[in-house]
Amino acid sequence: MSEETESHESDAGPAYRVESVAVDGGALAVAQWGRRGPVILAIHGLTASHREFVALADALGDDVRMIAPDLRGRGRSNQVPGPWGMRAHAADMVAVLEHFGVDRADAVLGHSMGAFVAAVLAADHPERCGAVVMVDGGLPIAPVIPLHRLPFGDWMIAKLVQRVLGPALDRLEMTFASREAYRDYWREHPALGTDWSAYIEDYLDYDLVGEAPSLRAATSRAALMSDIRAQLFENIVPAALRRLRGPVRLLRAPRGLKDDKPLYTPAKLAKAGRSIAGFSFADVDDVNHYTIMISKRGAEAVAREVRALLGAGD
Repeated sequence: MSEETESHESDAGPAYRVESVAVDGGALAVAQWGRRGPVILAIHGLTASHREFVALADALGDDVRMIAPDLRGRGRSNQVPGPWGMRAHAADMVAVLEHFGVDRADAVLGHSMGAFVAAVLAADHPERCGAVVMVDGGLPIAPVIPLHRLPFGDWMIAKLVQRVLGPALDRLEMTFASREAYRDYWREHPALGTDWSAYIEDYLDYDLVGEAPSLRAATSRAALMSDIRAQLFENIVPAALRRLRGPVRLLRAPRGLKDDKPLYTPAKLAKAGRSIAGFSFADVDDVNHYTIMISKRGAEAVAREVRALLGAGD
């Protein structure tokens, strides 16, 4: 069963619509741009939503069909309960493809955590996936940690995540009086404040749920913690990476989550390439972990890479 929740067509960008797609335990809000051409399944990051792909949709245009869900626990899918984790999200992606009658996505693109989901999806369901595009994500940044070696459980996980995510995590415990107050909060973020745009404002406005003066970020903290645990303590992603068939293209942001050091060094990527079939990587110039997707120049660079991969598969 599907319910069209939003539709918009404009000369300014490709056709856009959102539908409700049934999955185990609920329904995901799933966006589409474009109506013809190759199919791209786009999977967003840890605390994001499908609106991080608006700039990419504009860059790709109407001759590519892009399908982008809000993952369970995020965006307008934030009421869908667990189980969460990379394999659960990958199963949801299969349900999304089936709903839209897509036997095989020509490319599966994931940003940040979405790249981990893309890897598991492509490994578990290779018949469903063409090229895999990992946008500043998909490779573990540290070896898997045995859970019994981490004292204090979720408290320690939260401390570790706070050090990495900072304001992106803190906001989940906050309320905001207005959309502008939420924008002001993010203007102070080192990765966004110097690169502000209408794309960022759109992304942030969609992120809010509730009513003023008690607006809050949509992401479920329980979903976030469960997905972090999966990345830190489960071997699912490393095992999936070893089973990928390629091509796998990783696009690296030279600056990280706080506009600081990158998540991956070229040396780490070169090492990863020796154990992943069909792996290659490239830098996207002058972007950080966020603006590689939600800035015009970042999205246009990613779009060029996607088109090159799609062309190689012709």
